Amino acid sequence: MATFDAPFHPEAFEHMENQRKTVYALVASPEFSYMSSGDRLEFGSYGSITVGTVRRYPNLEKLVEIEGFQALEPNATSAEEACASVREVQDWDPAGEKEHGILALRVREARRKE
Repeated sequence: MATFDAPFHPEAFEHMENQRKTVYALVASPEFSYMSSGDRLEFGSYGSITVGTVRRYPNLEKLVEIEGFQALEPNATSAEEACASVREVQDWDPAGEKEHGILALRVREARRKE
């Protein structure tokens, strides 16, 4: 099992912790390309998630079509809104999404650090 560092987004982490957000999306950049079930994604000193399954999609639209938009963004009312919300994040890489695709990480467990 490997551990990867990820940018921290408080609301997303809280949704994962409360089991409202069951899919975490990352651009499938080379640093995350070897991610697999059982790996951990660390959010600095705040907490971490344990990854259940990892699926690769060509873009966010395909991810929400297959996984469901509310699994990705629980407050969204449509697939378009979910994709826009994810892409609004400051560290989202649109060029990386186009070049590498997206990883959908099924959240097995979210754990806050004490």
